Parts: sequence; structure tokens; C-alpha cells
Amino acid sequence: MARQKQLRFAALQTMDNVVDGRRCRPDWFEQAFGLEQAVVIELGCGRGEHTLAQARRRPDRGCLGVDRNGARLWKGATAALDDGLTNAFFLRSAVEHLDSHIPPGRVDEIWIPFPDPLPKTRQARHRLVSRPFLERYRPLLRSGGAVHLKTDDVDLVDFAERAVRTVGGRLLGGADTRAGDEDETSVQTAYEKRYRGKGRTIYERQFCLV
Repeated sequence: MARQKQLRFAALQTMDNVVDGRRCRPDWFEQAFGLEQAVVIELGCGRGEHTLAQARRRPDRGCLGVDRNGARLWKGATAALDDGLTNAFFLRSAVEHLDSHIPPGRVDEIWIPFPDPLPKTRQARHRLVSRPFLERYRPLLRSGGAVHLKTDDVDLVDFAERAVRTVGGRLLGGADTRAGDEDETSVQTAYEKRYRGKGRTIYERQFCLV
């Protein structure tokens, strides 16, 4: 297993659709997406299921999956290359450093599907929908850009709604659904399918920060 990980990490360095945040060129974003293309970002993308689905459905959009785990990114990046998805890219980086790698005002949508809820009080500031993170996302978004949250954790939803209000944002919409009443056109990751299979309610919220 360790040998396989080493091989995948080495392969990442040669993939045209993978950018390593520790050593990327300052203009990598423009090289990938040009100056005008609409861009959708998935945070904590893992194997890139959501990023890949978005890229297939919207070939006119640039899709960027962000994760710090190289082994997981390798799977998503490999699938994108195998499928010929020229609009899908992957950034290896911690979300905390996102604003160091993406120019301001270039992102149309940020998706956060099923993030770790980090339920302990001392972990609150590390949640991807906490105030510090929302303040990092805001300058990256175009005017009218949206943040999308999907989770099965109602406490995280409440926390996110409060955090959005504290930064001057607003709720654009949302839905609470169970298996059988979800939007058939929505993208479902393996996590979501598993949770729906267990009968859990899935909470979706859309926020505007700018």
C-alpha cells in the first residue's frame, strides 16, 4: 500500500490537470480556466465525484476540486483524464490556503458536500462553514456567486446559517429531503447515497456572501 501511494504521488506531479499548491505558478488559474470562464469549486473533494459530475454536465464551465490528500486526488484526476474532461482540474492544497492560489472575483460557485462536521466546540473554527473560512471565500466569489452546503448534520446547518449572518451574507434557498423525494438531477456523492440509504435527512443550503 505504501508503495502504491508513492507511485500515485509521483504520478500527480506529471498530470496536466493537477496543481500542487506548494509549487504552482502564479498564473496557473488563468492557464487552466482563461480569463472569463465560469468556475465551480468543490472543497474537500476527495475522489472528485462532485467535480467530475459537474464537469460532465457543464462542459462550458471550469470545475476545480480541492483536497490536501494526494492519493484521493489521484483517483479523481485519473478519472478526468480517462473521460477526456478538459474542463476538470484538481488543486492539492489545504482549504486554509485557498485564497493564496485563486485570484479574487473568479469563482461562480463553491460547493461543500458533506464536510466533516467537527462536532466538538473546540473544533468550531475549523469547520469549512465557520466565519474564518467564509471570510476567505468571499473575495474569491464573483458578484452574486454562491456557496452550496450539503450535509446530513442539522447542527452544522444551524451553525452555517449563523456564521453566514455574522459575515453579512444571506440565505438564498435550501431543501431538506429524504430518499425518494430528492431532486433527480442533483449530483449525489457516495456519502450522500449511503446516508440516504440509511433514511437520513439531507440538508441543502445556498448562501450569498457578496
